[in-house]
Amino acid sequence: MDSALAALVTSAAGTGAPTLTSSRYYGDPTLPYTLPNGTQVMYLARRIIPQAGIYQALQSYVVVEGDRLDNLAAKFLGDPLLYWMICDANSCSDPDALTAQVGRSILIPLSSGIPPGARYG
Repeated sequence: MDSALAALVTSAAGTGAPTLTSSRYYGDPTLPYTLPNGTQVMYLARRIIPQAGIYQALQSYVVVEGDRLDNLAAKFLGDPLLYWMICDANSCSDPDALTAQVGRSILIPLSSGIPPGARYG
């Protein structure tokens, strides 16, 4: 694979993963996969969603019309990229699903530290 392309994949092309410490993929390895035609494709190693109980609760929040998880993460955790912590703390892999139902109560986790196991399941 072209080294420039490999560097782009490794830096996640500016998405914040895996080089930003707030990313759920921080520290995850990039692995090569070889297609049948011999072309190598780089990908991030699979992340297993950890048990919700590893997160310490900061508070409960009731979803209102127009809520978005990135905005809630910015408001309560100080960083919109930490939306994944709210997903994990609520055993959910789809951020939109958490805010789809107005009136739903969701857990906002404490963001002072990412607990052991949160990144690698």
